[in-house]
Amino acid sequence: TFLYLGGKRLLILVVGDTHGKKDLMRKEIKKLPPIDLLLHTGDHFQDGHALAGQMKIQCNAVAGNCDWKKQEPDERILEIAGHRIFLTHGHLYNVKRSMNNLYFKARQNLIDIVIFGHTHMACLEREDNIWFMNPGSPSFPRAGGTGTYGLIQLNPGQADLRIVEIT
Repeated sequence: TFLYLGGKRLLILVVGDTHGKKDLMRKEIKKLPPIDLLLHTGDHFQDGHALAGQMKIQCNAVAGNCDWKKQEPDERILEIAGHRIFLTHGHLYNVKRSMNNLYFKARQNLIDIVIFGHTHMACLEREDNIWFMNPGSPSFPRAGGTGTYGLIQLNPGQADLRIVEIT
């Protein structure tokens, strides 16, 4: 999928592992500046489409291991404002053990940003100029944490990524 929205900055909301519970994100969306695109990492990808519908924006989603009706692919490579983004749930890449498989997939496909879920734990790391983001889960965070999601601001030639804790 190729998306280009002119030379302006883009703000992308990254959510995953919602498992049918959207209420916290519905409240969070009201606090955010205007969002241009929503990416959902799976496990109730329909929640991503519902949230995007609330904001009247596009959603790109992937199927997770808990998505029984696979109306979305297992992974996507998106080209947005000059950045190559790999979106996957992560279960097919064994992310609960290591991010090595994601790293090699990114290197092979010239990916700038890897977005994945599955662990319900937020993660933001950079290795060899590749960003790795797991937005965690706004609904069912693990390890006693608070709910989280991700925000990505893309400018031509620049990416600013952050994890946001729900307060």
